Amino acid sequence: MSKRQERQQLPELPGARGTLRRLRDALVSESSSWRDIASLTRQILLEAQARENTSGFTVPLLPQLPTRDQWEEMLCQTALRNGGSNVWVTALPWHPPVSDDTSRTAAEEDLRQVYLGEDSPHRRKLESYPADPFFTSALGDDHGLYVSTGQRQAARAIALAEPGSTTIVCLPTGHGKTAVAIAPALLASASSGVSVVVVPTSVLAADLERRAFEILDLYGHHSPTRRYAYTSGLSDEDQQQMRDDIAAGRQRLVFTSPEALMQSLKVPLEDAAEAGLLNYFVIDEAHLVEQWGNSFRTDFQTMSSHRRTWLSKAPEGRQPVTVAMSATLTGQQVETLDTLFASPQRARIVWASQLRHEPSYYVDTFQSDADREAAVLDAVSYLPKPMILYTTKVAHAQEWADRLRDYGLRRVASVTGDSTDAGRRDALEGWSGRTAEGGTQTRYDVVVGTSAFGLGVDLDDVKTVVHACLPETVDRYYQEVGRAGRNGSPSIAYLATTRKDEGIAAKMSDEAVIGALRAWQRWEAMFHSRVTTQDRHRVSLDSYPPDMNEGFQRNRQWNIRILNLMVRSGMVAIHPPKAPSREEGESDVFWRARLDLFYATADGYADVELLDSDARNSEKFRPRFEAERGKLLQGRTSALSELRVALRGNQCIGDVLGAYYRIPDGEGYRRTDITCRGCPHCRATAEILPTGFYRLAGEPRPPLPAPRSQGHLPLMRYFGDQQCLSLWWQDPGDHAFIARLVESLVRRGIPVVGGPGMDARLKGPLQTTARTRTVIVDDDGSLLSDWRGPVIWVTEPNAVVPGAEVAKRFGWDAPTYLIHPWSMQHPERRVTPLVAIHAANLSIRRALEEL
Repeated sequence: MSKRQERQQLPELPGARGTLRRLRDALVSESSSWRDIASLTRQILLEAQARENTSGFTVPLLPQLPTRDQWEEMLCQTALRNGGSNVWVTALPWHPPVSDDTSRTAAEEDLRQVYLGEDSPHRRKLESYPADPFFTSALGDDHGLYVSTGQRQAARAIALAEPGSTTIVCLPTGHGKTAVAIAPALLASASSGVSVVVVPTSVLAADLERRAFEILDLYGHHSPTRRYAYTSGLSDEDQQQMRDDIAAGRQRLVFTSPEALMQSLKVPLEDAAEAGLLNYFVIDEAHLVEQWGNSFRTDFQTMSSHRRTWLSKAPEGRQPVTVAMSATLTGQQVETLDTLFASPQRARIVWASQLRHEPSYYVDTFQSDADREAAVLDAVSYLPKPMILYTTKVAHAQEWADRLRDYGLRRVASVTGDSTDAGRRDALEGWSGRTAEGGTQTRYDVVVGTSAFGLGVDLDDVKTVVHACLPETVDRYYQEVGRAGRNGSPSIAYLATTRKDEGIAAKMSDEAVIGALRAWQRWEAMFHSRVTTQDRHRVSLDSYPPDMNEGFQRNRQWNIRILNLMVRSGMVAIHPPKAPSREEGESDVFWRARLDLFYATADGYADVELLDSDARNSEKFRPRFEAERGKLLQGRTSALSELRVALRGNQCIGDVLGAYYRIPDGEGYRRTDITCRGCPHCRATAEILPTGFYRLAGEPRPPLPAPRSQGHLPLMRYFGDQQCLSLWWQDPGDHAFIARLVESLVRRGIPVVGGPGMDARLKGPLQTTARTRTVIVDDDGSLLSDWRGPVIWVTEPNAVVPGAEVAKRFGWDAPTYLIHPWSMQHPERRVTPLVAIHAANLSIRRALEEL
């Protein structure tokens, strides 16, 4: 009998999902091994045990299924049934090794919660809120709720951001970070315009394209190509079409890399900006600007020069809004983002930082590679899937993938920085069981990868992350741990390291940063070969002193790093080279040849603007450069030392992470709230809370950044020296004009409406009326109480006195359009109507005439 015929005898599992779906796919696949089948079956049994079903089940002894000995090798108990033709199977729990009985009991309960998954009482619980009209209008009816306060504040902050401004958003994984950027971008482009989202990997670009496609397929019109990820996997024809559509404002969204933004998308994005059609510039996974941009992907930092070009070319009031988003940010990373991407203003920050609820941490240190190898093989065999196994080096990732397959785990893929786009896509689709076109069979339960895998990838049911290495920073470790549990269910983070790993991590962390003396010599070589035009100096990025030639690409990388550090020190500003103008009388042939030559060589040059004289004074250059270099080195040293502290078990990992992820704020800090579901220190020493956590932080509630200016307010001349404009009605028939008045104010740029008088009849048509303008409904009065921007507030039809929030707002420097009955009393003189005392008042009929 053939393998295909044998597998046709296996039972079907209709409607299978989760682990059962994976088992079904493994059973029908000719490439799966007995160990894959036993591992997934064992997981299903443990998921049942967690729900108090300990009966196990009977499995036929067929050639394509595990033997009795193989079941037992995979930590299953067995007994023969039906005369030896079947075997009864149940699973024995397993968890990573721990040091004592107290920790062992805690670990057993910990794994039980992981197997409970979505039924676990430890699952992340967020407080949802009604979504604003702009959010639902852009993303569709299934986005009728914000998943958390943090998401609501981040979405509102981005939607309310002024042209040319920069907002930094720190929003925990699972709080809908991607949606808060896509929603205002889609709303702004409903008629025309483009927003560019920079992502670190083509896998993430493809995943975001899939999500955007699903939204646009149901709720909005597509861009002409129906493609949104601008990557090397696109055909030349589609790339050219997307560039044309970007320049013309027809490409609503584009997900791309820093390198593509700096090169092939440079001209179309500048054209879009100049036409006022570039709406948003979003940097996803923004912590990488500092983490990767200092070394091997310098374009993460250099692309800041393109933002300055867009701002300078865009019409007044149409400059693109910059948004930098990440789930985790350190003080140094925020400083870098602010320096590079917020100038000439300071960035506004929405800080909703909170440690993950999902992971429970386990750490092992081994004396030899062989001991570590055996432990990791056990972990991959016995811990729940889907799973990621991380390594530091590309070669190690391939070795581990081969080792797992040789061990008999065949449903394994690998993804590294050397993987092709097709290989990455295959791994992601086979791992998730999902393609851009819809569902497909799962082919992989484990992905072995380096840090290049997983950034922002939306597979929400990953249960385990294993590290067969020591990451070089606490930041990288925590980012990778965060790939699991994205749906809020408990997850496992197991790190298995050896003494040799410390040397690898130290070498990765201690990547050379050029000293001030050598930096000055390289800067001198660049400046010596400059071509000066007006206040800028075009320098060659391929210049080098006579004793420093390290090859074409290395020279350029060193020079870019030096210029980036000079930008961060405030000595220079960098601008992308400007295309030449056509000379009078120049023929088409010569003009085209000269223009083609410029574009072919433009990435080898930078236009440098000297911001102060220290840039050309070697004695002053050195201390300023060295200070910036010192920050960089100190940050790297601290990042590795903090990880070592976290893994020793001498204190709660949450304390280490909370101290690491905080940013200066005046004389204090904006802190990261600490949660710990389990770590070596807490399992051994701490009392678990009734919630099932050792520490559990409340949900972060960040304030909404105040607007920098109120701009031109409608009916401004009627405010006088007051901040509240009273808009009243007296005749009961005039109450019907409220809807028209609110709509008129919204169309003229007042985005926030609220109040007990804003019933469904008034709310319903607002976003349609406003078209591409933002409409926010302040359902709970939080903006009236805390936000200093303009608000429309509608009282109840029979209001006698304004509410306490309205009375409080009277004393603020915050514009308010208060719509109320004529008879409503003054908040401080309860017997007298407000309009009899408050000079800034207007009937709603008169207001409509003025508008």
